Amino acid sequence: MVRAMKNVFRLSFQKDPLTLDPQKSGDRFSSAIIFLLFRGLTRLEADHKVNCDLASSIQILDNYKKYIFHLGEHTWSDGTPITAHDFVHSWRRALNPAFPTRAINLFYYIKNAQKAKKGQVSPSKVGVYAKDDVTLVVDLEYPCPYFLEITSFCPLFPVPNAAEEHEVPKICSGSFQLEYWNRGEEIFLKRNHFSRCVGAGNIDTIHIKMISDAKEAFALFESDELDWLGDPISPLPVNHLPTLLWAKKIKPVSGVTSCWFNTLKSPFSNVNLRKALGYAIPREKLLEKLVLPNTVLAKSFCTSLLQGDEAPTLVKECPTIARALFEAAAKELKFKKLKMTLSYEETEEFSRLAFLLKSHWEEMFEISLQLEPLSFKEFWQRLPMNQFEMSLVCSASQYTDTINFLERLEFKDAPRNFSGWENAQYQAFLKQYRETFDDKTRQELAVRAESLLLEEMPISPIYYYHFAYLQKAHVKNLVLSPVGVVQLDRVVIEKKQLAPSRSLIATKSHLTPNCDLFAATHFFNKQLQVE
Repeated sequence: MVRAMKNVFRLSFQKDPLTLDPQKSGDRFSSAIIFLLFRGLTRLEADHKVNCDLASSIQILDNYKKYIFHLGEHTWSDGTPITAHDFVHSWRRALNPAFPTRAINLFYYIKNAQKAKKGQVSPSKVGVYAKDDVTLVVDLEYPCPYFLEITSFCPLFPVPNAAEEHEVPKICSGSFQLEYWNRGEEIFLKRNHFSRCVGAGNIDTIHIKMISDAKEAFALFESDELDWLGDPISPLPVNHLPTLLWAKKIKPVSGVTSCWFNTLKSPFSNVNLRKALGYAIPREKLLEKLVLPNTVLAKSFCTSLLQGDEAPTLVKECPTIARALFEAAAKELKFKKLKMTLSYEETEEFSRLAFLLKSHWEEMFEISLQLEPLSFKEFWQRLPMNQFEMSLVCSASQYTDTINFLERLEFKDAPRNFSGWENAQYQAFLKQYRETFDDKTRQELAVRAESLLLEEMPISPIYYYHFAYLQKAHVKNLVLSPVGVVQLDRVVIEKKQLAPSRSLIATKSHLTPNCDLFAATHFFNKQLQVE
């Protein structure tokens, strides 16, 4: 395809997006594209501030239970105005029982939203309505001081009320619009000149190559064929991470890698078996062998970035307790040697982690563990349907309140509760959490809820992760939000030098990809707040 555009921004995706529909989004590749094609009421900035986006002003009433959004003068990419009716249509659409909304937990703050999704009331009874074309009123079930962060995440972005349903959107609101998508090969986005984005950059075209192999993508970056490379859409080769660490190109983002157990089926309906495997995980040794300087030993399910430096240690290794629990499970389940399967998305990192867990668990227990690597698409299709025994999963926050992680396991039928676990006392803790404004009380309730969660262990956290990235020197104003959104709409491409620009991985000339990995890891664990 021949283009006369001056400023083309080139990057790669490891996989194709699963969808370009905001209400259906949930995976990292879909979200990355949707944030370029669509906009929301608010925007979460890299410095954790929430600013107006499609909204021009916001009123907060009734102790954070009512939000009134006054829309600015914005249009869709066909020139028609974006109205409050578009939001009402989009949110009610997501709450139709038959509609496949993955991030449904984000909508449950709205009055009657959960009842509508379960078919108990009509979507028209949901607490969202248009007072007029430019005034959107939202009534919540309970006070929510962080609701403006929730509206900044893409499942709450509107689609046109009057537009026909298409798998690939023809009309959008973001800084870019889809020009061309050859699945498995490339995507071209072009500037949407109807979008009025504050601080818009000078990119005319975004060219995305689909490259599954991290080493191939890195080679293209080094040969000046890509302008940016990194998490969460194009992971870097593991052997280059230590150099990035020293160059301070690892950004703390709230995410955690855990082992999830399917509590709906035997054998992991047995709590003692789940806890035995959880207590047996040698987290510190795993990280030493994995050599991932962008990871930190998990202390709990909620990351330390959300809980602060005083986060309690709720996850620990204890071989003695693990063996006793396994013996109890063997008696209850009446097995001599148990066969089980560990599923995971087939990536370099997860393949290595799965192999190490298999070796350790089979040495420690009378089990036979089969490893099941799956494609990105198959893995994320099977997880919500509980079609696995145990699985390795990366979970990233959608907004920066602690409850974002905890609420994923609040209801057994929630799309992101892959374990199928549910507990009435746990639900009560989260309800109390939402109803109080006192920070100390909220944190105490969060710890109580998480302690209960990890006592029954439908999941076992392993490590927190941090995004690593590289960008060329001529790329300016590119940042990652606290929830890992790569913000490209404000990027400025400066005039390139005659000589090829060197990659930022070479900014420390005495460091190479073969530098002391363990020293780098140790350094990183003491320098988490370098940015």
